[in-house]
Amino acid sequence: MPDISIKFFMPMKVASVEKKGPREEMGKVFEQISQVLKEKKVKLAGTPMALLHEDAKGIDLQNAHFEVCLPISGKVKGEGEVKGKELEKGAFACITHSGPPDKLQEAYQEILKWIEENGYRIVGPSREVHHKGMGQSGEQPPECMVELQFPVRKG
Repeated sequence: MPDISIKFFMPMKVASVEKKGPREEMGKVFEQISQVLKEKKVKLAGTPMALLHEDAKGIDLQNAHFEVCLPISGKVKGEGEVKGKELEKGAFACITHSGPPDKLQEAYQEILKWIEENGYRIVGPSREVHHKGMGQSGEQPPECMVELQFPVRKG
């Protein structure tokens, strides 16, 4: 069973695009943002991630409301769908899933149960930090490493 822990993150500047659709679309959106950043000569400053803007307990991974984010150093002025924004600092309950992408849902269930059992409540969109295998377009990879991060508060 993967470890679940509370981590504190500082504010983070990102370039982002918000979409609604199947998770497989995330790879195309990562590429779209990367292209804009390359053209604008904006440097990447971290690992790609997706924010999930819906109740994590009822998330539909085939029709998700997601926002793909690439951490950056510098600024991005609104460029079509690509926006610059700052993600808030805070405490996050975190778990890392390493394995087949179709088993990611199990990590979601595990962390949601842990959050509830430990007296926390979710206070914003969850984050999926894509360390390996999910940020590319094309076929789903056989293995991935994704850290799930839920902003939480006690009570």
